[in-house]
Amino acid sequence: MGYALKKAAVGTGLLALGVAFERVSKLADELKAELREWKDGLIVSVGALPNGPAISFLHEGGQLRYLGKGHHPDAELTVHFKNIDSAFLLVAGLMPPDTGYAQHRGILHGNVAQAMQLSRAMNIVQVYLLPGAMVRRNLKRPPVLTPAQRALKARILATLAFHMLANCLKKVPGATPPVPAKRG
Repeated sequence: MGYALKKAAVGTGLLALGVAFERVSKLADELKAELREWKDGLIVSVGALPNGPAISFLHEGGQLRYLGKGHHPDAELTVHFKNIDSAFLLVAGLMPPDTGYAQHRGILHGNVAQAMQLSRAMNIVQVYLLPGAMVRRNLKRPPVLTPAQRALKARILATLAFHMLANCLKKVPGATPPVPAKRG
């Protein structure tokens, strides 16, 4: 797969992730419980280096709000995938996040405790976003969903495309420019 196609796939995957974070934080009790421990006003950015796509979201009032594409200049917690290939493997669900961390495919800027909170939240969101086989492969202890949780997953997935379309042009105000690629 070519670079441009991987970059587009990562951008689409990050948009889906950002929208899913917002939707799941409003609807799933497990994520609501996890977010109670988060600092209100925390801004998180996730993106690919050197000039790949990025998203940002904000924790406020016990929920996450998708801010748009780009790295927020005031983000307290930023996760940079080292390159598009690493981002593609993780965003597409082809590699478990813990494997990506073990292989140093990302760079964290911010508080490690907050990064662990983000990791737990991302695991919850993956349960509602990814097919069951991918969840079982990506999580060490995948949860068994109750009928109500399965219905919620179906609801989230059924409306995901609509919410992605509604947010696809949203950009972070004052987003920092991408890191320039090094030239030989």
